[in-house]
Amino acid sequence: MTSEFHRLNWSTDSVFAFLVSFSGTLFHPTACLPKQTLYRSSYARKLRPVSASHHSSDENSFVHPNLQSASHVFIRRDTIRRLLEQPYQGPYKVLRRKEKFFYIEINGKEATVSTDRLKPAYFLVEPSTPHPSFPDHRSNPVSDSVVTRSGSRVRLTTPFQSSS
Repeated sequence: MTSEFHRLNWSTDSVFAFLVSFSGTLFHPTACLPKQTLYRSSYARKLRPVSASHHSSDENSFVHPNLQSASHVFIRRDTIRRLLEQPYQGPYKVLRRKEKFFYIEINGKEATVSTDRLKPAYFLVEPSTPHPSFPDHRSNPVSDSVVTRSGSRVRLTTPFQSSS
């Protein structure tokens, strides 16, 4: 039994040694590189980093045109919102304006907020015409009995009311 084990062990070692020595003969390193590889490496050498001063330019930000004349504004929440939570808070009254900041009254205190987080609030003006009054149906007396087309009388009862 021991001799069979030693023979199996020797055979695996010889196969492994053969594969290691044979694998080097399958692939030869090429001296010439393909054109695509040369093009990519020359292109990568030409790339230069973008200056950081252009990352946050004001050219790309949008400011609502009516924001400068709005008396009240909404403030965007810059947090992760829960399900069905409103994206804006407000409306809040504008106290003063500067070029990039607004001074807003929030709960009786003055707060400074950037114009990037603001949106103008519009109020609907109530119409000055009074609403037409509709007649009250409860004031009309209801008869106790109704006559059908065939002439028979039907007595109506109100639910949850005792009959007398």
